[in-house]
Amino acid sequence: MKTILRTSFKTREVVMPHVNIKHWPRSFSATEKQDLINSLTETITRVFVCQPAALSIAVESVDPSLWEKRVHIPEIEGKPHLLWKRPSYTDPIPTEGTS
Repeated sequence: MKTILRTSFKTREVVMPHVNIKHWPRSFSATEKQDLINSLTETITRVFVCQPAALSIAVESVDPSLWEKRVHIPEIEGKPHLLWKRPSYTDPIPTEGTS
C-alpha cells in the first residue's frame, strides 16, 4: 500500500487527512460503520481534494466518567483554536446518557 500511495501522489501536493472521532460507548452495526465511512470519505475527499486512499478514520469509545479528563479538558478546552465546531452542551459536562 505504501508503494501505491507514493506513486499515486508523486506529482500532486500530498494531503493526508486523519479523522479521529471520540464518542461515548455504544455499539455500531456493520451497516452503520460502513455508512459513516462512506459519508466521511465522500465529504473529506471532496473538501481536501484527495484520494480515498489518503484518508484514515479512527473511532474511539471513551467512557462517560473519563470524558472530561480524556476529551473535554485536553482537546476541547485545551485546543479551542483547532475546533471548527464547538459542542453545545453546558456545564456541568454530562456524565450519563444523552436523554
